[in-house]
Amino acid sequence: MKIPPAAGLAARVLVGAVLVYAGATKAAGPSEEFAIIIGSYDILPREMVMTAAAFLPWVELVLGWALIFGLRLKETAAASGALFGAFLVALGMVKLKGIQLPNCGCFGDAIHFTPLQALAFDSVLLGLCWLAWKSAPAALSLDSWTEGGYTDPAHGQR
Repeated sequence: MKIPPAAGLAARVLVGAVLVYAGATKAAGPSEEFAIIIGSYDILPREMVMTAAAFLPWVELVLGWALIFGLRLKETAAASGALFGAFLVALGMVKLKGIQLPNCGCFGDAIHFTPLQALAFDSVLLGLCWLAWKSAPAALSLDSWTEGGYTDPAHGQR
């Protein structure tokens, strides 16, 4: 299935912008606040919660900017998809355990989704990651510049 270049570009920029915004809002606040939310999921061992709270926002920022700029697009889209897949598993586990979260923690204090809203949102973002992955290699990406230019596989043109 051939993905139109504009659809792949839109998918990667949209997912990248969400990741950058999510990472920035969490990185701007105290890690301890995010750690409380991560801990309330009751998935990670207690000794790993603070490390995850300090590390995860920066992973989101790096992946987000890499998607926006099209750097190692296949790998970055796959890693972003894996991240959203992990979020979906965590949210599913919360629902199965009957844990009542005050919010999902997706955007720090900026936006508060219920777990069901976060499940829907992350599902859409996972689909967009697939679209970005499928569209690689892509025009208007750092990959196309570093690999000697973009060649349209359908037409053999740059």
